[in-house]
Amino acid sequence: MKRPIATNTDQFSFSARELSKQLIQHIRDGKSGYWHYQFDRLADRERSVHWSVGTANGQILYSGIRLWSSQMLLRLLVRYVVQTHNPAVKVQIDRLGRQVAEESLEPAKLISILKESNIITDTQLKQALKIKILNDLDIYLLMGSGSASFVAENIEQRFPINGFNPSILLEEAEQRHLQWTQLREHVPSMKLRPILNQEAMHKANLPQSQQQQIERLVQSDKTLSAIAEQMAKDHLEVAQMFAKLVRLGFVGFQPHQQHTRATVMAIDDSPVMLSQFRNWLSALGYLAIACQDAKIALKTIIKVKPSVIFIDINMPEISGFELVKQIRQHEDLRDIPLVILTGEQKLSNKWRAQWSGCEFLSKPLTSSGIGDFQVQLEEMIPRLIDAVESVPST
Repeated sequence: MKRPIATNTDQFSFSARELSKQLIQHIRDGKSGYWHYQFDRLADRERSVHWSVGTANGQILYSGIRLWSSQMLLRLLVRYVVQTHNPAVKVQIDRLGRQVAEESLEPAKLISILKESNIITDTQLKQALKIKILNDLDIYLLMGSGSASFVAENIEQRFPINGFNPSILLEEAEQRHLQWTQLREHVPSMKLRPILNQEAMHKANLPQSQQQQIERLVQSDKTLSAIAEQMAKDHLEVAQMFAKLVRLGFVGFQPHQQHTRATVMAIDDSPVMLSQFRNWLSALGYLAIACQDAKIALKTIIKVKPSVIFIDINMPEISGFELVKQIRQHEDLRDIPLVILTGEQKLSNKWRAQWSGCEFLSKPLTSSGIGDFQVQLEEMIPRLIDAVESVPST
């Protein structure tokens, strides 16, 4: 069947907090096609990254960084349907993959073959699609501001289900966000690799079967994300499982392999904020240095030369912006990325940060904002370090 020619029919921009509302509003109009979302924070990447959401009749059918196809269908099943990891089924999946490549097999035909071969059921397929969409919402609803454009295409005939109500999906996504926020204390990132605490497990006198199960999960030396793929489970479910193991003391985490020894400094007159910040940075694998006195901060910076420095605005005797000036006056420190950190939501602070050549990051004002803040930290620090390291030396 020949696909209809796609045409752009709508577009809009959104702020960091508007995406959920805009997504529901524009999907409810019932148009068939793809909404393509591009995010400002990913704009500097060499390879363009956008998130696509397939919609029809006011429902969400699909979500991904690539459009729906037979190849994406097979990847979806391998990722979220556990029996596809069975060796005999893997042989069938590989054979179908070659057939898709050679014959341009359409998704509807491929689904019929999969069901006739008893590889999947309608229920499993719908559940896999739903988990994929929710995992994407976990990521992209926190990605910040950007723009969206619509490409019309008659896609509903290519999907095996009627789709999902966007309002219900986003309500579930909000609940997941709250769950992720609670988990961040014990599982800061799905990129971390778990390590066993053999002593704690021995003291707990666990049944041998339970101990072996934990060992099998951890001794694979895989990240939590890779473990979720290996188990064909939702990221959130795996994070909850490992958070429990961390609380029991049976499991810890290796630091990130990338930038593991990078030193990150935080300067803030609040001891509570500094303590939290140190914990977050350490959990991400960085060497964290905290300084409560802005007057002596410059001496520490000169001595340590941190990879990134976070600076509070409102501090006694020396303001954050005054400290930025002092740092910039030292030739050896001029290239260190600086991030203005404050709980004040003043536009003037953001402008002053930009004029000073600094990044700007708002402190979490409530416990519900901690998850967003940690996600921003995890993305921001490697980006700032990479930006400095990519500059050729003279």
